[in-house]
This record gives sequence, C-alpha cells and structure tokens, in this order.
Amino acid sequence: MAWRASILLAAPHRLAFLSGSLGLVAAAFWWPVRLGALHLGWAEPASGNLPAALLHAPVLLVQVYPAFIFGFLLTVFPRWMGQPDLTARQFGPASGAIAAGLAVTVIGLWTGTDAMIRIGFLTFAAGWALGLVALAAVVWDNSRSGKPPCWHAVSALAALTIGLGALLMVCAFLLGGDPRLLRWGNVLGLNGFILPVFLTVAHRMVPFFAGNVVQGYQRWRPDWLLAALWALLVLRIAGELTLLPALSGLAATGLAACTGVMAWKWWPRGPAPGLLQVLIWGVVWAPLGFALAALAAFGLPLGLAPTHALALGFAASLLVGMVTRVTHGHSGRPLAMVPLAWLAFVAVQLAAGLRIVAALKGELGWLLVIAAFAFAAGLLPWLVRNALIYMRPRRDGRPG
Repeated sequence: MAWRASILLAAPHRLAFLSGSLGLVAAAFWWPVRLGALHLGWAEPASGNLPAALLHAPVLLVQVYPAFIFGFLLTVFPRWMGQPDLTARQFGPASGAIAAGLAVTVIGLWTGTDAMIRIGFLTFAAGWALGLVALAAVVWDNSRSGKPPCWHAVSALAALTIGLGALLMVCAFLLGGDPRLLRWGNVLGLNGFILPVFLTVAHRMVPFFAGNVVQGYQRWRPDWLLAALWALLVLRIAGELTLLPALSGLAATGLAACTGVMAWKWWPRGPAPGLLQVLIWGVVWAPLGFALAALAAFGLPLGLAPTHALALGFAASLLVGMVTRVTHGHSGRPLAMVPLAWLAFVAVQLAAGLRIVAALKGELGWLLVIAAFAFAAGLLPWLVRNALIYMRPRRDGRPG
C-alpha cells in the first residue's frame, strides 16, 4: 500500500485520473440503476431526501469531469509555458482533496446518505480551490518571467474560476435547497467551465498533435478564435440565465459556425492515427450540439438533446482521447488507441446517440436506461485498465 501511495504522487495526473476513473465508474452505474427504478419498476436503491434526478448533472459536470481536467491541466500547464513539472507538494493537496471529495460523494449516492453527498461536494470544492491556486501560480510565474502570455492557460484558468463558482452554487443548493442555485450552477458548469475547457484544450492540442503525425498538415489555431468562442459562450450564459431564448439561440448559432469551421480546418487531409481521429470526431459533436441548441432556442422541441450532444457526445469523446494520450504518454506506452480505448469511444457515441433519440421521443424511459448502461459498460474496461496503469511505475523506467 505504501508503494502504491507513493506512486500516485509521482506525477500530477496519477491520483486525479485514478479518482476520476473510479468516480466515473461508480457514477456511471449508479445512474442507470436509478433510471431503472424510476422508469422500469426496478427495486428502489437506498435514497435520501436529495432527488437523484437533480444530482446526476452536477456530479458529472463539477466532480467527475473536473477530476480528469485537473489531472490534465496540472500536468500540461508548466509544459505549455516552459516551466518545470509541478512537484507533489504543489499538486498533492489539490489532488488529495479532489479524490476524497469524489469518493465521499459516490458513496453517498449509492447509500442514499445526504450528509455524505454534501460533505463530498464541499471537500471537492476545497480541492478545486487548491488546484486553482497551484495553476494560477504557474501563470503568474510565466507573466513575471517576461514571456508572452499563454492564452490557452489564461483561458483554461478563467474557465476553472467560473467552474468553482458553479460548484459553490451547487453546494449552496445542497445546503439550502434553492432550485435556482442548482440551475445557475448547471448553466455555468456546462457553458462557463466544461465547454470552454474542452474547446481550449482542443484548440491547442489538435493542431499540434496533427502537425506531428499527418504529413503536410497545416496547423490552424488563431488566438482570435479563443476570444470569439469566449464571447459567444458568455452571450449564451447570459441568455440561459436571463431566460432569453433569442439571445441564447443567437450565441448557439455563432458557436455552431465557429466550431464547424474548427472541425473543417482541423480535419486531416490524409492518413491519420486513431488517436487523432478520435479527437477530430469528438470536435464534430460541438457544431452538432450547438446547432441543436440554436434550433431548440428558436422553438423546436428537442428537450435535452442539445445538452447531451455537448456534455456527452462532445465532452466525453474528447475525454477518451485526451485521457488516453496522457495515460500512454506518461507511462512509457505508445501514443495509440488500444482496443479498450476504442470500445470506450464507441460506447460514448452509442450512448450519446441513444440519449438524443430518447430526448426526441419525450424522454422514453427504457431508452434512457439502455443509453446509460451502454455508457457505463463501454467505459468500464478502459477505466479499469487505466486505473491499474496509474498504480504502476512507468514502463520505460523514467520518473513520473
């Protein structure tokens, strides 16, 4: 056990990715069990006073996804700015609190213990704040060195700050019960945190990676595009929070156009490895999701289809690609999609497609259960394999 504990602090991604992997498994299987009880008459799991339907979104948006996001950003932030890797003293407190918070939350979900869910969210918020401070210090050191600003880091840091605000709103809802706080937290969690983080990372990672593996590839990632995405996301947040569909629809239209251009410009015009293809296919979900959001804002009855195209199709697809790349690259393995990673990616596509169809069919219960189980079962083998990697030394004998 001592060896495993020490290896989890050997690199910034290990403990955060491990907690994210285990948390995603627990949350992913908890949800179809809940849906089965609600729609298909299955035995009711242990329940508290907090409705399961209201916990599903915030657990994913401001706990499970962020565990992976912090593991990724704590790893790449110094490298983006040419600084030494963060030490265990710098990332350890944040990673530890994030892992503890997520673990307590999922135990609370499965046991129906409201107090544990509240403690889990509050503990995770403390870890988030510690991680934000560690990342902000890297950006501050870069600015003091006189180097040009790293706009990808600034963008990600802004999204993390908004995300912490979203998480605190969810915590306030859990403690006080005001449903407006939950809605605001979900709106900010998706549009001010999840989407800008993944769009920012894709803006940096996809052209860079493609330029290294596709012959004759022209890298395209102008800084103005990041600014345009942020302006449109802020406009969409304003429309969602003030309940102005026209404003939200206008922003979604612009985002669909921007991300559509991104997918077209980034598409490799030649043979490309599977890991790049997964990232590109994941990006394609963004214009589709924003287009659906625009249609919904202008009156088409699409239910939660746009939300799941973005939060599941787009975000989870990129998550599979990015986590696979970091897991392999930082364990001495080839940068390639192994069969279990392909299984996870296909499961995300299937689950997202089924979830969208279910939304278009008026939230058809049995289809919701199938979509949720497809997501959980398809990701399970990949997540278990990754978890074992995080608890083992690098294959090549290098530190980290």
